[in-house]
Amino acid sequence: MKRTTFMTTLEKLNVAPSPSATTTTTLRMSDFGGSGLLPELTPLEKMQQSADRFIVSFEESLGEGVPAPPELAALGEARADPDASMELLTKRTYELMIERGMLYDVDPETGVLTPTNYDIKANLDEPAVKSEFGQLYKYGMNLITRGMINVDDAKEIVKKRLIARTGLSPEEFDTWLGY
Repeated sequence: MKRTTFMTTLEKLNVAPSPSATTTTTLRMSDFGGSGLLPELTPLEKMQQSADRFIVSFEESLGEGVPAPPELAALGEARADPDASMELLTKRTYELMIERGMLYDVDPETGVLTPTNYDIKANLDEPAVKSEFGQLYKYGMNLITRGMINVDDAKEIVKKRLIARTGLSPEEFDTWLGY
C-alpha cells in the first residue's frame, strides 16, 4: 500500500525508481556476454539506488495515518532531478536519516514507524539517547571523510538537527559524546 503511494509520488515527478529499489533481479553471467564481470555502478548510481531504497523503505514503514516528514519529500525531489549531485543526494539522505531517528519510534516486532513523544532534553543521561546521537554524528563525520558531503553542510545539519535537540552548545555536545 505504501509503495503505491511512493510510485505515484515518483510518477508525478516523472521519475521511475531504480529497479533495485522495488524488485530483486537475479543476474547470470551469461547476461553480460560471458565476461564473468557484473557491471560496475558509478558512485552516483549507487547513491541514487540508496536514495530510492530509503524512500521506499521509509514510506512502507510509516504507520497508518502517520505523516511523513518534509525531509522525505526533499529527498524525493532531489532524486527526481536528473542533475542532482552526489553531494545533494547525500545531504538529503542524511537529513532524513536523522529525522527518522528523532521523530519516530520503531515497533521492534513490525518495524512500523509512529511519532515519538520522547523528551530528548530530559533524557540526555540515558545510554540509548547518547548512542543514537553518537551513531548519527559519526555517520555524518564518515560522510565527510569519504568526500560525500562538505564540512560546512555537515556542520549545519548536525547543529540544526542534532545539537539543537539536546539544548547543549556545540562544545558541550562534543563533551557529552566523549569527543
